[in-house]
Amino acid sequence: MSTAHLAIDLGASSGRAIVGLLHGNPAVVELEEVHRFEHHPCPTPAGPVWDLTGIWLNVLEGIRQAADWCHENNVQLRSVGVDTWGVDWALVGKSGELLALPHCYRDPQNHEAMEKTLEIVGGREALYARTGIQLMQINSLFQVAARTAREPELVGAAHRLLFMPDLFHYWLSGKMTTERTIASTSGMLALETGDWDIELMEQLDIPTGMLGPIIDPGDVIGNVRGEIAEATGVRDDVKVIAPGAHDTASAVAAVPVDPSFGDAGWAYLSSGTWSLLGAELGQSFASEQSCAAPFTNELGLSGTTRFLKNIAGLWLVQELRREELEAGREVSYPEMAEQAAEAEAFRTLIEPNAAQFAAPGNMAAKIKEFAEATEQSVPETLGELVRCCLDSLALCYRETVDLLEDILGQPIKVLYIVGGGANNRLLTEITATVLQRPVSAGPTEATAIGNVLTQALGCGELADRFQIRDVVSRSFEPEVFLPENSAITMENSVYSTYRKILGS
Repeated sequence: MSTAHLAIDLGASSGRAIVGLLHGNPAVVELEEVHRFEHHPCPTPAGPVWDLTGIWLNVLEGIRQAADWCHENNVQLRSVGVDTWGVDWALVGKSGELLALPHCYRDPQNHEAMEKTLEIVGGREALYARTGIQLMQINSLFQVAARTAREPELVGAAHRLLFMPDLFHYWLSGKMTTERTIASTSGMLALETGDWDIELMEQLDIPTGMLGPIIDPGDVIGNVRGEIAEATGVRDDVKVIAPGAHDTASAVAAVPVDPSFGDAGWAYLSSGTWSLLGAELGQSFASEQSCAAPFTNELGLSGTTRFLKNIAGLWLVQELRREELEAGREVSYPEMAEQAAEAEAFRTLIEPNAAQFAAPGNMAAKIKEFAEATEQSVPETLGELVRCCLDSLALCYRETVDLLEDILGQPIKVLYIVGGGANNRLLTEITATVLQRPVSAGPTEATAIGNVLTQALGCGELADRFQIRDVVSRSFEPEVFLPENSAITMENSVYSTYRKILGS
């Protein structure tokens, strides 16, 4: 009998409800997107916050559409699970009341809190040694420290701190839980235990009573509340199951590792607004070298560690498109890629992770200023700007893979790209050329696939993470890019030039 599981996949600018239909023997999975919506942070005097009620109404609409689709196709909807972007959270009181709107991770208040926190704990190296998390001002730890300093009464009144997917799981089931992969993005877990670092919280005067029990991906939280069933038309025995609640955890779970590559070491790139590039390890790993890189230790399915680095990603191109649209120039991402393909390769390079590119607004101007400051050719056309971003990202991927090999002491012979960025064939071809390694692109919906298959794991339909990857490999055929087949060429001096730019 075919069964269905519903992934609520929430990114930092859009959300989707995707039904995963599991059927056959051996099993395969098919996806059906039933609802899609956009959402954006809202500016307030207290800082940027998320449009929580707007997102929630769209979550309910997604469930309603999924119920209708399952009824029309005569399949049973067994479960629902939510994954979201990392680090953001909300405070809930004893009565279950939301105490304040959750802030967006791009809140500028976090920078001061980060500097103060590092001063208290003894610096970057000391904090990394105990959490294993890449130090970025967006980390939940610094957000919570900032809110505690500004509104100590608010934080003190909280019964639970819930990360974004945990909040939606609570609203769906009525039960407050904290899923481990999303908690691991926070910088609030101890590297050695994978549990709350209570000593660290106390050192920072952060209340610890609001830190609840941690559950694992695949754990059943409960059934949907009666009000949810009545409002959406699903049965009241539909389970709420925690997927890898951090979207990257779900995406990595769905990497279709190809046995034809043998025992070759492999890395993954979850490509979207952010690029998350790393390796799957059996345990956490923190060293002086990984701290300096920096690499982060986030948790995955079945006790694995996502040893990865956060890279700016297609945010750069998204900002360029937004500026075009605001100027009244309609342009699609495929059109931007076409223009970039016609531009000269490796003409202008930037450091994608430079601080100025992380802030929204004026992306084209900032790229041109960077080019002038580093005495490079200034990109003038949209195609040149986009090509600059794609070339620079590919070079950043190579630098990261080189670092990964050096730190882990093992070769990386294959790179798997999953997520929406796998649709960008130009970027993938550039990456294969720059890495001089095979690059496997797809599936693009890895996050939703990992989400629904982890729910199937929780329902007992799949046995383990290896069987999840078997299902993915049977269900989707990625496109493999080989460097020897690429029409793009790169002089050896290009990478040296990029490294000089990083140094400057």
